[in-house]
Amino acid sequence: MKTRNLFFILFLLLTSCHLFDDKSSTDSGSISGSSAIAINTVGNTFVNTVRVGSSSYNGTISITSVTDGVATISFKCALPSNVSALSQIKSKYKDAQGNLNCVGKFKMTDGGILDYNNVDHQPFALVKYDANVGDKYTLKKSDGTTITREVIRKSTTDDFYWNGMNIKTVDVEQSSKIPGVTKIWYFTNHKFGLVAVRLFMEDGSTPQLTLYPNMY
Repeated sequence: MKTRNLFFILFLLLTSCHLFDDKSSTDSGSISGSSAIAINTVGNTFVNTVRVGSSSYNGTISITSVTDGVATISFKCALPSNVSALSQIKSKYKDAQGNLNCVGKFKMTDGGILDYNNVDHQPFALVKYDANVGDKYTLKKSDGTTITREVIRKSTTDDFYWNGMNIKTVDVEQSSKIPGVTKIWYFTNHKFGLVAVRLFMEDGSTPQLTLYPNMY
């Protein structure tokens, strides 16, 4: 179950809009600011750690191209053969050896983050750094369902411990339709981008993916 949770976290960055559903919003298809920033640069890599209880795991995340400010991000890691749920991952997300090998598209600016990983490939705000608590970002998909993300917290002091220091974050919650997962939190920072993704499981555990960009 722990290994399965690891891959749920990685896939949140790629397929979240296929998995979640919800309610209502502000302008959700655009963000302000410039994408000509170091974090949104070809060749940038993200050191990443998934922690589940006392265990931790790593994968490879890197920006392979940027077109009109939209970055294509590659995700790679091994898929253990002894976890039956992982055998259901579509072959297009795997390499010839059966390892996870897939991409997602994001636009990162000094004003926020958009993702394009829904079924319609529409821009959908993950965060706007000038947001207020209670702001919502909603995407209506072509199948008639909607996805909602809500800003639930915004730091006024450096109170989130990350990479050996405390930073300010804007925290966004998305409800979950994944069996066993009750909700997902995204932790973001205006300089470092998406710094963590935390799952809240029905069993009370909170596996977390933490990201550290090499360029910012």
